This record gives sequence, C-alpha cells and structure tokens, in this order.
Amino acid sequence: MSVTINWAQCHTRPVLMIPGPTELPFPVIQALNAPPTIQYDRFFDEQVLEPITLGLRDVFQTAGEVILMPGSGRTALEAGALSVIEPGDRALVVGAGQFGLLMREIMNRVGADWTEFPVEWGARLDLDRLQKEAERVRPKAITLVHNETSTGTTYPAAEVGKIARSVGALFLLDTVSSIAGLDVQTDAWGVDLNMTGSQKCLAAPLGLALVGVSPRAWEAMERRRTPARSWAYDLLRWKEWWIPASRGGKVPDGAPRRQPVSMPTHLTAAMGAAVRLILEEGLPHRFRRHEVAATALRRGVAAMGLEMFPDPTILSNTVSSIRTPKGVEPAAVVARMRDQYGILIGTGLDKIRTTTIRIGTMGLTASPQYVLPTLGALELALRDLGYKCEPGAGVAAAQAAFADAG
Repeated sequence: MSVTINWAQCHTRPVLMIPGPTELPFPVIQALNAPPTIQYDRFFDEQVLEPITLGLRDVFQTAGEVILMPGSGRTALEAGALSVIEPGDRALVVGAGQFGLLMREIMNRVGADWTEFPVEWGARLDLDRLQKEAERVRPKAITLVHNETSTGTTYPAAEVGKIARSVGALFLLDTVSSIAGLDVQTDAWGVDLNMTGSQKCLAAPLGLALVGVSPRAWEAMERRRTPARSWAYDLLRWKEWWIPASRGGKVPDGAPRRQPVSMPTHLTAAMGAAVRLILEEGLPHRFRRHEVAATALRRGVAAMGLEMFPDPTILSNTVSSIRTPKGVEPAAVVARMRDQYGILIGTGLDKIRTTTIRIGTMGLTASPQYVLPTLGALELALRDLGYKCEPGAGVAAAQAAFADAG
C-alpha cells in the first residue's frame, strides 16, 4: 500500500519564514511565561520599562528617547505622524510600495496637505528629483519607508535625511522591517521619528510599537497650535508624564511616573529579553548575519532559475521578493510549502501579489538553520507544481554562500 507522506503533519505549526511576525528566541518565549505584574507599579516603570527603553537607544543608535507603547508598527507610524503634524501642514511622502502608500493614508487622516513622491515598485529612488521636489514643496515633514516590505527593497535613508535637513523638514522614517536587522543610524541620518514594531527583526512578539524621538520632534510637538487629535497616541504625553527632567522630560527626578497608555507587562518583559539578546550579539555581528543569510537565500534562488523582483542595487537583507516562474501561482507555492512541508512564506502584496513570493530573513531566521530548509521546501513545492530545476542546486548554492562567509 502506497502512502503519500505529509511532511508538515508531524509539526504543531509552520515555521515562520514570512516577513514578520518572525520566530522567537527561546529566552523571549520564556519571558512571556512570567507571572502577571502591575503596569502602574513604580517598580515596573523604573526597573523594567526604563532599562528596556535605555537599551533600545543602543539598538536605534540614538541619544534620544525611545518610546514603547501598545500596538504595532502601524501604531508607531500613526503616533509619529499625528504627534507632529497639524491640519494643513505640508508633508512629502515617498511612495515606493504598499507601506509608503500607507503613510500617505495616515497623513491624509491627520489632515496633512500631503504630496506623494511616487517611485515605481522595486525601482531605485531618484534622489536628485526628490531634492527638487522637496525644494518646491517645502514640507514640514518628509516620510520614507527605509525597507519596503512589499517589494523587498532598501532605500537610502541617510541621503533622504540630508534632503530633509536641507529644506528644514522633519524626517519620519518607517523602520518596521529593518531595525535590528539592517544598520539603522537614527542620529547620524537625522531621523526625527524612527517608527517601528516589535515582531520583525527585533524578534519580539507582535504587540508593541516603538518610536525614537529626536529633540527637533519634541520641539515640533511643543510648538503645536492645536492639541494632537488622539489622546492615547500623542507622544508628547510621554515627555510630560513619564520622562524624567534629567533627560529633558517634565517628571521631577525621583518622582513617580505615569504611563499615558497602560503597558502590557508580558510583552514588555519579552521585549526586554529580545533587546538583551541583540546587544549581547552586537549590532555589527547581527547586521552581517542578516546580510550573509539574505545573500545565501538569493544565491539559492538564482541557482533554482528564479529571479528577484527589485532592482539588484537595492535588494533588502531582511525581506526577499522573488518572481515566481511563469504559470506558477504564488498562492499555490505558499499553500504547498505550508501544508506539505511545514514552512510558511508569503505572497507579494497588492499589484505584485500574483507574480511574487516573499521570504523573510529576520532575527533567528537569518541563519543556515532556517534558510537551507526553506530553500529545500521551495524547490520541492515548485517541483510539485510543475516547475523543474536541478535537484539540490538551491541548497548547495546557499551552503556555499554560508561557507564563503566564514
């Protein structure tokens, strides 16, 4: 009697090779098992939340404040925008993918007079043209998605930061799929609001929004003519209620603090474990690891006869966007890998949903232990769907890339 083996059946869940949420390190999972604590207790503010936010300064490469709050990356984006933008303020939004367009919609909701700077999906950013548009618009803020998750591209944030400074604009940077995986230099790049989420390269559970705030951003909040349109997401509340005076806040040193929004204690503890692991590994090592893992994945994909979607000069090291072979539906590849081989990847988004797949190399998954099985499962799934390539070529190419990296 012949039996077809379902290789996913012996697993309780698929391995997450999507562009977030990503796999969690065991110490982070352990932190979620702690007994409940009281979020408004002084011990939590001073001995738990405070050290984590200070540690995040090193991750963000900033001397400014990093605010933690309940939510997601989109919460961070909205909190940043509504805290500094008043109705009628001009904003220049770089739209190079699905999440650049999301920032446009957020600016629309907060009443900004926004101008979109469109970029073809997967294409390079024309910095000279952006400079001219910034000089024409003279915006209060310029927004950019550093690592566009929808297209697997990384854009030159440092250069965009210079353009923002040249026209006196605030620089709002979405680092949701880049922070702790790519080298994000908040202060050196002139980033005024560095907005991200917990569940991608930080390798913490979904549920926390993070915003790095520069002195210029605080000043913009304090100079507002009208209060922010949200009470819970107004970042200025954190300066007034939680940040001590010795760091520029309004709370007398040694006095009790108040969280403007009640913090989820288990998620905060998990974030603490994640930050500790990042700093123990060291940022240079972590960035190099993500680079090597992404390179190995790309070489494996090329050996299988597949092509990357974006311009080769702006390929992301945390999200790979790959064109599927002619006649093979991305959704079918995703379903086959998940249901038969126990590994979950993603399709593309919006207008490239039916032509691309996306694979994340983030946190734990930026390693041979995850990349090699993923390439093997991708080859098997494509074979099952009628696409043929040299057996084992993808895994062999990736193995060589890992070996070459030492």
